[in-house]
Amino acid sequence: MTVRIIHVFTSLDFGGVETHALTIARNAHFSKNEIYFCALGSGGAVSEELEKIGFPVYCLNCSSKIPDIKSIYKLLGLLVRIRAKVIHCHGSEANFHGLISAWLCRVPVRIGEEIGVPRHSRLARLVFKMVYLFSHRVIGISDAVKDWLVESSEVPARKAVRIYNPVDLSFTQSLSSDGQEDGFFKIGYVGRLEEVKNPLALIRAVDLLKERNVPVKLFVVGDGSQMMSCMSLCSELSLSDEVELVGYSNNPGSYVSQCDIYVQPSLSEGFGIALVEAMGCGVPVLATKVGGAPEIIDHGKTGWLIDKSDPVSLFDALYQIWSQRENLPKIGECAKESVRGRFEPGNYIVALDNLYNSLAKNGSVNG
Repeated sequence: MTVRIIHVFTSLDFGGVETHALTIARNAHFSKNEIYFCALGSGGAVSEELEKIGFPVYCLNCSSKIPDIKSIYKLLGLLVRIRAKVIHCHGSEANFHGLISAWLCRVPVRIGEEIGVPRHSRLARLVFKMVYLFSHRVIGISDAVKDWLVESSEVPARKAVRIYNPVDLSFTQSLSSDGQEDGFFKIGYVGRLEEVKNPLALIRAVDLLKERNVPVKLFVVGDGSQMMSCMSLCSELSLSDEVELVGYSNNPGSYVSQCDIYVQPSLSEGFGIALVEAMGCGVPVLATKVGGAPEIIDHGKTGWLIDKSDPVSLFDALYQIWSQRENLPKIGECAKESVRGRFEPGNYIVALDNLYNSLAKNGSVNG
């Protein structure tokens, strides 16, 4: 039985959540269902790519700020028009507007997905507790996210499920790690340049490594609201030779694969796709012990976990790793082996279809 599914995102421009839409599209052959995509806000690089692949994409161009009546109204009209039988919302804004709209027009299967551990106020927790009443299930992309949803009382335990994010590692087949050949201690970072991702602390840690005469090179791949702050800090600390601010790249693996270590210094994190991608390249990882990182990294075997990600804590960990850098190739191989097949996109698509089908049996997706 073919079911029409619509995946709702806040935007479809660029970023980890948006790229998730591309992963779904590129692996849709694992599903027999009909897939649509929708952005509450604007489209962009991802929506254009989705259309090139051949998927229907709708960009509502609404603010998506909670609450936005226009978003609910326009999404309600779209759901009625395309007659979706399953709605799958990704992220807080999409969950709020999508689940309300889907309940109003009686979409038979309504799925929310939380992509991180939100910093909700008491009022926000109450609001989302009410919103999730309109859902049949809420997916947490890691055990840490799912447990938070339950412990915060936003989602009843019977509704919360964990399905890991899919990570496409096919690009790593053409890459190899060669970080230590030129004598530099090469560090990689990929992600949005936002406060929660903590890139400034990593740059300051590089400055501390430089002070200890470590021949360090940091590649910062990504863009965001803190790009200018990163540029200013590099100038202030005279790190033009040690830090390369790459900006957005559609091939971050080409930078990560040449590194000795990949660092995720986040203050909060839901899963950590970039961590898995780095490990898939055979690169050891260092990450703050937040979100899904402890579920991905086997401390001391495939990488390292730290409790804090202030500059000094990052420096201490990186200096110790550099001091024992002869062990990095072996740890990188262990990292690569540990993620092989574990987060396959095909398995993710099958898990989603199984969830949709199990819920559909309790409803009437043909009605």
